[in-house]
Amino acid sequence: MLRNVFAFSLIVALACSVFLMARPPQEHTLNTPLLDEASGLARGLKNPHLLYSHNDSGGKNSVYAIDSKGNLIAEIHLPTVKNRDWEEMATCIDPISKKPMIYVGDIGDNKAKYKNYRIHIFEEPLIEDSLVVVQDVRTIKYVYDDGARDAEAFFVHPTSGDIYIISKREEQVGIYHLPYPQESGETLTAKKLGVMQMSWVTAADISPDGKTVLVKNYGSIRRFKIGAKQNVAKALLKPGKSMPYILEPQGEAICFDASGKGYYTLSEQSGDKPQILYYYK
Repeated sequence: MLRNVFAFSLIVALACSVFLMARPPQEHTLNTPLLDEASGLARGLKNPHLLYSHNDSGGKNSVYAIDSKGNLIAEIHLPTVKNRDWEEMATCIDPISKKPMIYVGDIGDNKAKYKNYRIHIFEEPLIEDSLVVVQDVRTIKYVYDDGARDAEAFFVHPTSGDIYIISKREEQVGIYHLPYPQESGETLTAKKLGVMQMSWVTAADISPDGKTVLVKNYGSIRRFKIGAKQNVAKALLKPGKSMPYILEPQGEAICFDASGKGYYTLSEQSGDKPQILYYYK
């Protein structure tokens, strides 16, 4: 039943995307084979001209910096952590230290079998060389308050530093919350705040001003506006607005640009087809 619902939703989403496509997105071929399993995308803060991505399950424990044209600029290697199933990433200015931080979510769990999940956090380095090694990585561990979950989407609120995680496989996916500060010395519990009117969610991001959230699945992107007197969870409970999207082979990555007016998407490699970095504005 879930597959039938998802298939119908995909058809509707594709029709809506075609209708909404008033201005075609910019397309740039990803010029590196090192991101063939790309899952996660985030804008640079200390390096605002760059984007960051990584590979998912079993990939190298590295984050890759690319420019807006799809060129590989640098590898950020994290030798002190492993890539069990990295699925999402984000950037945020830490509310206390005011340092730009990169968050990498080891949150994938296809069979819902893991005892806990991890988000690795490190200060965004200044990219001056093609290889940067980061030893100082802080890891937070957490569980969900309603049991094991597969997830591929989270974002960090730019003002509060709170982390919001969206599960993947339910007919109506769950919204989970880890309030700031997230301590690394204990196992945290992500509290469920509600469910979304979406399924198979693969990526999400919040705008730099914290007023808009983008959530995508394999067939669509939806935009959620956060009102002045509204919290994030309540905004995500609504249907959201369909946004332009060209169907990708396996699109699991989205992020806003620095202005918050445009957004990028990126897919995993599929056969001999080139990987395209799309930019919508």
